Amino acid sequence: MNILYFVLLLIILALVYMYYETTRLKISRVCFTESKEPFKIVHMSDLHIKFLNVDINKVVKVLETGKKPDLVVLTGDYIDNPKHIPAFIKFLESIKGNYKICLCFGNHDYKALKNSEDSIQEFKQLIEEKGVSVLLNSSVCIEKGNRKYNVIGIEDLRSKRYDVKKALAGCNTKGCTNIAISHNPDIILQLPGGSVDYLLCGHFHGGQIWMPFNLEFRILRHEKLTKIGITKGTHKLNNINLHINSGLGNVCVPLRLFSPPEISILHLP
Repeated sequence: MNILYFVLLLIILALVYMYYETTRLKISRVCFTESKEPFKIVHMSDLHIKFLNVDINKVVKVLETGKKPDLVVLTGDYIDNPKHIPAFIKFLESIKGNYKICLCFGNHDYKALKNSEDSIQEFKQLIEEKGVSVLLNSSVCIEKGNRKYNVIGIEDLRSKRYDVKKALAGCNTKGCTNIAISHNPDIILQLPGGSVDYLLCGHFHGGQIWMPFNLEFRILRHEKLTKIGITKGTHKLNNINLHINSGLGNVCVPLRLFSPPEISILHLP
């Protein structure tokens, strides 16, 4: 019986720690340039607002500390039910500042909206009313000094709505840096080699709950990149710089293990 109590205690302590980890915040810094005046991007993904346990004040502090970003991008999975929309809109209001915010949608967003075109457009309009650009197979151009950056949103791979050709069509590519955002990193396999300079994604949650031998990816993920060990962080593939954010929120359960919520700060030339 004592052994049973001991095992039960270990399980309780493990669950308490896993819940605690969802409240932590990891700041990842990725520098593609040594310039003292880089193009600075803050990248967030996978909010899953229902199970978002990171204090919003921590997020705001990242955006306000030191030199403010030139661009904030969010790469999908904000809601799991339409009733979560007001909470997500409140989040966007909290992070607004003197910088451009662009986002794309993820598979959970499309599922929550039942892939209804009317619902997707209504959600898009609500977001854009807050001054945020929703990029669905479309792009915007941002200037800093004499440099130009195309921010290209490609719809989620699982949604079957993605249209790479359409997303790239509006880009002024001459002398511009092309930054693509999409939810599922496997979209990189659909991109022509070198067609964009950077691709920012999420979706994998960094595994969320660590298991030995990468079982969290072997069992729970079917994407091609996970099969070759590309699951988080920065990689070079298909002549494209890929960055995979581990997500800010939590899917299914508010638990994490050895994969804390993450905000990425990227410096581009």
